[in-house]
Amino acid sequence: MKIYTGFSKEGVSMVEIYDILQAFSSGSYITAETLADRFKVSTKTIRMRIKEINDTAVQYGFSIESKPRYGYLLSLKENNRLDEFLKSRPHINIPDTVADRINYLLAYLLNYNGYIKLDDLCSFLFVSRPTMQNTIKEVECILEQYNLNIERKPNYGIRIVGEEFDCRRCIGDFFVKRNKLNIINDKYKGDKIKNIADIVIPMLQKYDIYLSETALETFLEQIYVALLRMKRGKYVSFERNDINNFAVKEWEFANELMEVLAKLENLESRESEIVYIEIYLKGKRMIGKVSCDETNFVIKEEIDYLTMQMLESVNNQFKMDFRVNFEIRMMLNQHMVPLDIRIKYDIQSKNPLLDEIKSKYIMAYTIAAHASTVLAEHYKKKISESEIGYLALIFALAIEQNVKIQKTNILIVCSSGKGSSRLLAYKYKKEFGEYLNEIYVCDLTELKSFDFSKVSFVLTTVSIAVYVPKPVLEVGLFLGDTDKAAVRELFETGEKRYLCKYYKKGAFFVGIEGNNKEDILKNLCDRIEKQRKLPEGFYEAVLKREGLAQTDFGNFIAMPHPYKTMTEETLVYIAILEKPVLWTKYEVQVIFLISVGTKEDSDLNKFYEDTTKLILKAEAVKYLIKNPEYEVLMNLLRQR
Repeated sequence: MKIYTGFSKEGVSMVEIYDILQAFSSGSYITAETLADRFKVSTKTIRMRIKEINDTAVQYGFSIESKPRYGYLLSLKENNRLDEFLKSRPHINIPDTVADRINYLLAYLLNYNGYIKLDDLCSFLFVSRPTMQNTIKEVECILEQYNLNIERKPNYGIRIVGEEFDCRRCIGDFFVKRNKLNIINDKYKGDKIKNIADIVIPMLQKYDIYLSETALETFLEQIYVALLRMKRGKYVSFERNDINNFAVKEWEFANELMEVLAKLENLESRESEIVYIEIYLKGKRMIGKVSCDETNFVIKEEIDYLTMQMLESVNNQFKMDFRVNFEIRMMLNQHMVPLDIRIKYDIQSKNPLLDEIKSKYIMAYTIAAHASTVLAEHYKKKISESEIGYLALIFALAIEQNVKIQKTNILIVCSSGKGSSRLLAYKYKKEFGEYLNEIYVCDLTELKSFDFSKVSFVLTTVSIAVYVPKPVLEVGLFLGDTDKAAVRELFETGEKRYLCKYYKKGAFFVGIEGNNKEDILKNLCDRIEKQRKLPEGFYEAVLKREGLAQTDFGNFIAMPHPYKTMTEETLVYIAILEKPVLWTKYEVQVIFLISVGTKEDSDLNKFYEDTTKLILKAEAVKYLIKNPEYEVLMNLLRQR
């Protein structure tokens, strides 16, 4: 995988590899000066170009030899593959945009052996020295993401330094995934990856190893990059003991795959490359499928400790205790085994369901984002949105399992006699038994003396003229389908009086100013301080949480909160901004600042459920922004 340069003075096209080799067809020595004059480039460019050709040509059975005072001569070995070499090098145009120049220089430096001088790069690309220096700075910014650096050595030039593993990650992300292989002279990626797939897929089946479609695609791309690099003599430097959770089955798979590929491509098989294959296999294999029956599946104590820390943090922040849910704990542990490898080795994972997860499971995503802060602090690395999305799926299941139907007591008011009342009570118990504890019955006369503290709802078959301090629903005597639907909705949604406990009129703000989230949060905290004393360091704790993971999830909503529990009671403050402000990733105009308290609160799950329902309703959010009033907010929250 090599980039070849050396452009004509007009900057229209490259000096073709074919043309240089064709110049040696006479079988005679040719000087660098002669070649430079023919192609209208400097002798430096010719010498460097010949060196680049020789770096790869040896694999094809030929080379360009040099002899003092004579020049250069094409040397062909018996059974050489010169034609194959020429076919694999397509024509490449000079990059003429800033982005193309950055990509080109990045690819060049990743694949060039040794130092290259800045003046030579300027000559290759026909740009000024300042332009080249700016391009190098942009390339450095990209390389930093992969723990790679540009080394500068006086009188020698520049080169990329870093681990081969990180070079491969960079090549995979910037050229393979983005289909920029024309820059690195490989137009046959599709065919080559298909050939690799024809080997890998049957082997995965043989060893009973599962990879999702997305994971398989990434795995094949990384094997493809590895082969390209190995052909150039670039090998990773791993050892077998670098891998945690060693599994015999995966090692045997990696070993056999390396053996087959090395033989097919005429490469040296090294244990370090077998480890490389296993790292990517272990990092990818369990996305989308968890198997509880694998005999080689091992969860280390460190993994379980991290899982429990996440669940502890979720309980402290959201008062949702999943710690005793063994199924959820094991699912997180199993997910953490490959995630541990992906985080440690910076292996990117694409989540094709991310947008859907963030829109449909916003509460689960919020919990996962908070849980990921434990991982961010442990690994000292930022956890990607894709990984948070996968965690959110597990927490979505946990939330569903944690939802308990709150049984309640009701009063049935009926004027048709005790027998009819008892029959109606029996029908309600049979139809809605999962929602009901006690059913009381009375007539209009007994209603005046009834103790309403015993019940949550009153269902009546007759009109009630007196005041009743509980929600009243009129139903038919025979409990038809319409009545059933209305009663079921009443039981499932409740009276929602609890909302006033969280959403208070004095905690609803408009006119909060600021051009960024930091200013807005500071101004919001200052407004709150005028009403009540916030805990010391509250604003700083909210900012720290913002730095750990995003709290904006689209739909113009952000849900900032402190990274730790700081108040005794749960506090909720709402701010409607006059105009949207870019938060972390999305524009935000409605802010729910929430501080979950330490006090036990049986209504907290219902609060999250109703708040989430509102956040997911795009039209409701737009209506609130257009009509920023407390009463509008409460009406929207109460809607069923």
